[in-house]
Order: sequence, then structure tokens, then C-alpha cells
Amino acid sequence: MIQPLRTGHRRIFMMLAILLPAIIAGGLSERHTLVSAKASSTFQGTTGLSAASAVWQKNTATTEFSSNPTSPDSVRLVLKPVKELHDPDLLLYWTAEAGSSDLSQARLLGTFAGGRVYSLTREEYRGGLVLYSLAHSAIVDRAKIEGLP
Repeated sequence: MIQPLRTGHRRIFMMLAILLPAIIAGGLSERHTLVSAKASSTFQGTTGLSAASAVWQKNTATTEFSSNPTSPDSVRLVLKPVKELHDPDLLLYWTAEAGSSDLSQARLLGTFAGGRVYSLTREEYRGGLVLYSLAHSAIVDRAKIEGLP
């Protein structure tokens, strides 16, 4: 009575030993590849804002501003690190007061990455940027935004 069950189980496991690697290999070969688009500081159809600047306290990054003529209520900014940053889990915040260390009222712009494009709205033209390390729970650097229209 038990011998037919053992035979059936053996056949099923041998079939699974062949089918499962084939299914996994097929799935991996058909997987979509992620294309990473490199962000550049020159946006198509945008104009650079030469009067705008962000003065970083510790000279962490250079900041380039540009505006889109079709959307005058927003400004795009690109941060390019001057040197490699070794602080883990860096987040970029916008604050209404450039010197403030209180981030409870700050707006999270996103994770910090060199060459990444961030967007500011017209209400955010006056204020500052804060680079915050989530792992260290400390502010790494801050910048005051000047010269935006």
C-alpha cells in the first residue's frame, strides 16, 4: 500500500527537479532589463538660471538651476557632489528657513544622488536645502538658495 505512494512521490520529485530550474532559467531570460537614464544638467527646452545659486556651508555639492518656459511655477535643480560622500542614507530636504536645524516642517525632496534632478515650486524659492544622513540622524550639510525669481 505504501509502495505505490513512494513511487508516485519519487516520479513527482524527479519531474520537479527538471521543471523548476527550467522555469527559473526561462523567467530570468525573459526578465525586463532596467535602463538607467543618466540625468544631465541640460534639460531639453529649459533655460539655465545663472543668477540662482545655493551656497553650501561645507562645500558638499555644486547646484545648477534651470527653468522650464512651459511651466514657470517650478525650477529644476541638479546637485553634483564636489567629493564622494561617505555618509549613508542621505536625504535631501527643503526648509523655509535656511539656517534651521528643525526638519519637522521641512519637505523631503528625495534621496540624495549625484546628478539627480529635483524640483522646487514657486513657494519654495526662498529657503534652503538640507542634506541629512538618516543612519547617523545628523545634518551633513545645508545650503541657502539665493537669486531665484
